[in-house]
Amino acid sequence: MKITFLLHNAYTVDGTVRATTNLAAALATRHEVEIVSSCRTADRMPVAVADGVKTRALVDLRPTSRRTAVEAADLRAPGTVCPHDSLHAGWTPPSRLGETRLAAYLRSTDADVVIATRPYLVCFLAQHGRTDYLRVGQEHAGRDAHGAALLDDLDAAVSRLDACVTLSLADERAHRAALRGVRTRVTSIPACCPAPDAEPSTGESRIVLAGGRLTPMKRYDRLVDAFGKVAAVHPDWSLRIHGRGRERLRLRRRIEELGLHNNVLLMGARTPMEAEWAKGALAVVSSSSEPSGVSLVEAMSCGLPVVSTDCDHAPREIITHGADGLLVPAHGPVEDALADALCRLIENEAERRRMAAAARRSSERFRPEHIAAQYEALFADLRPEFGRRSWKAVAGPGRRTRLSTLGVARLGQPVTADCQVMPGGSLAFELSADQLMPGARELVLQHRDKNIGGTPRIQLDQPDTGGDGSVRAVLDKRHWELAEGDWDVFLRRTGGSRARPVRAGLVETAHLLDPAALRPTDEGTRTWIPYATEGGGLAVRTWLRPAHAEVCCVEVDDNAIRLKGSLHGRTARAHHYRFMARLQANGGHLIDAPCRVDPYGDFHITLPVDVVAEGHPGGDALWDLRLSAYGGPEIRLAMVTGDLVDRQDVCVFPAIRCAGPGGELSLRPQLTRDHDLVLRTADAVLSRP
Repeated sequence: MKITFLLHNAYTVDGTVRATTNLAAALATRHEVEIVSSCRTADRMPVAVADGVKTRALVDLRPTSRRTAVEAADLRAPGTVCPHDSLHAGWTPPSRLGETRLAAYLRSTDADVVIATRPYLVCFLAQHGRTDYLRVGQEHAGRDAHGAALLDDLDAAVSRLDACVTLSLADERAHRAALRGVRTRVTSIPACCPAPDAEPSTGESRIVLAGGRLTPMKRYDRLVDAFGKVAAVHPDWSLRIHGRGRERLRLRRRIEELGLHNNVLLMGARTPMEAEWAKGALAVVSSSSEPSGVSLVEAMSCGLPVVSTDCDHAPREIITHGADGLLVPAHGPVEDALADALCRLIENEAERRRMAAAARRSSERFRPEHIAAQYEALFADLRPEFGRRSWKAVAGPGRRTRLSTLGVARLGQPVTADCQVMPGGSLAFELSADQLMPGARELVLQHRDKNIGGTPRIQLDQPDTGGDGSVRAVLDKRHWELAEGDWDVFLRRTGGSRARPVRAGLVETAHLLDPAALRPTDEGTRTWIPYATEGGGLAVRTWLRPAHAEVCCVEVDDNAIRLKGSLHGRTARAHHYRFMARLQANGGHLIDAPCRVDPYGDFHITLPVDVVAEGHPGGDALWDLRLSAYGGPEIRLAMVTGDLVDRQDVCVFPAIRCAGPGGELSLRPQLTRDHDLVLRTADAVLSRP
């Protein structure tokens, strides 16, 4: 069969795109599969797709795209189909140009099955699709997420299709009740989740994870409140919320109000998420409705037990309470229930590990091959002639890879490499051998500051003919010392001069959170964090500080800024220190304060707010924060251990308003690009929220 999926924008990251690419990959092992995106907003799809899945975009919205005057006018004209879909109010609304091209595609396609993935596309498929192919609508949001006007449009459209597939039994029942007497087949097939390529969680971290768009339905506001209760009992545990959305600023304000900035981090979006799930010990879902459960199954696949509200629809169909997770009531004192369930698993390691193992086993039923088989059975039941066809057989699932790596390897073209931080901090690189031309190859790391030498070159192993067709190389931390900064990764023929840039595949940094990696050592701090650049390249951020003061906690109130941390390095721990705040401008005005260091190298600093206010020079000023020892090193305070390559938008500290010599001013600790801690003071009229 030829199966086509319709997405509005495949070049963004959300649950619908992830679920669609996962299912497309599974079906592509036996069928011809295509993803058609109504629009294109980026050079590459951020979600990996299988080699066997074709993609096309109908309207290119990238700034560099060219179009005729007529096309430009049609692009500005709004679309008219399904006007009640929120898509029309989004940042890529349907246009007359897009609708003209989509209608033409549906008239001319040679697909056997066309699957629409959101209400707007379901309505469009009902209006313009041909009856000689199967027309299937998918419901990813859940019926209760739509308003009455949109439901009227959607029900009318579904009644003209061959099938409507929901992601949960509860949503199937809701659709059946609303569509009585309609001949359309209404059924439920859960979203699929491939086995993770990343190593599963060890369960040794003290991190709780949540993932999904920052929307009101996710109810992250009550999760933050619940975690405030958890942090009061277990201050060494943290909550990381992954995702982007319109609730971000409101959540940030709530985190500051509760003083949880050291414990609750808004991480932004990550793709893929599996490497992030592997860093957690627990996952949590606080939604008022969870129609697909994609993130929930992803977390379970990585070995995380899930604490979830017992909301509509997916959680109660995925989690077995007490076996692979915990369900708490979705109404009433939800914050207390979430906090109690999290504390129960935090305090009972044996139960947590038992549930983690059960979660991995339970997630197996959502593997793509099982879900694809259910879709094949549906298609064959609707069109018996499909069941009599001899479908192609392909060994194993399609390899997930980035679109930019498809095709024959050519000199100068990017290749894709996975990178994993190993226990001890060394970096293991892995590339598919089919990206390489014949001959010996080496990976080269080049510092972005061309004046810094010491370029590491590591030889790639030759592919094992009986293995998986991959080549590997290890950058051993015991043998290499990398200067501080950013290093880009290239591939080069051994002894050659021309290099090919390396794109980031799966980047795993969970071992940077191992207790041994965070513990102070005599050699100071040597942190290597691999990451994907904004353009998709593979790079390594390094810090090299033989004497280092790592800040672990920043507390802010109306009277003082209090800093806690630990000294790293034999030379750092051999001295007594005072704390210094030095103004970067105006001659470097200096404020100093005592610094208590205990026998274990842990330091405590209290900086009175009124002392800083007296030294404020007016305007907007930055102060460097350091520890100074008589006759010894001067050490900048920083936050460079762990797994975060860019903390500036993640570790955000509250501001204080106070009176200064020239009027009211604002004080806020913040991190630089190099993760050094500084203090910003600004006249109140100049300070930013």
